[in-house]
Amino acid sequence: MSALRVVYTADQIHRRLEELVAQISTDYAGKELTLVGILKGSAFFLADISRLFRPSVSVDFEFVDVTTSAGDRGEVVSLTFATRIDVTGRHVLVLKDVFHSGVTENYLITHLSQQKPASVEVVALVDKPQLRSVNLSARYAAFTDVPEGYLIGYGLGPSRSQHTNLPDLCVITPGEDRASS
Repeated sequence: MSALRVVYTADQIHRRLEELVAQISTDYAGKELTLVGILKGSAFFLADISRLFRPSVSVDFEFVDVTTSAGDRGEVVSLTFATRIDVTGRHVLVLKDVFHSGVTENYLITHLSQQKPASVEVVALVDKPQLRSVNLSARYAAFTDVPEGYLIGYGLGPSRSQHTNLPDLCVITPGEDRASS
């Protein structure tokens, strides 16, 4: 088993999400809000955030799966799954686990904008703007100061990882063995 270094404990994550939801609640008080979680990484994030909202904000949620693959002319982005999303006239927050290139989020925002929502913004668990390849920023971010390395826990990790269900956000730094994770 690889050694994991805890970056943020479950308690630290919870406290930061409380702060984030307080800010979002202020910004969207009295408005209808739809959280759109990008699968699978945002599942824990969406569940925790949605439970923190107070009655002053009407919150609904949906899930989508957006995939990227290499194509002849660069990245190809596809919406491979979407629950029954109707965001017409609603304020939409796209939830992303790690917001890096912005390509996936940009594609999804373009897709959702066709329904004429009141607004669409990105909320990131971890924001890494230095890796952005499109002109898009997160309106809200829980963490921006995560060290380099592979993030594990709190729903993050490779497919079928034994570490995705860890309550803490951890990192495996470059050079450490990932074979057993």
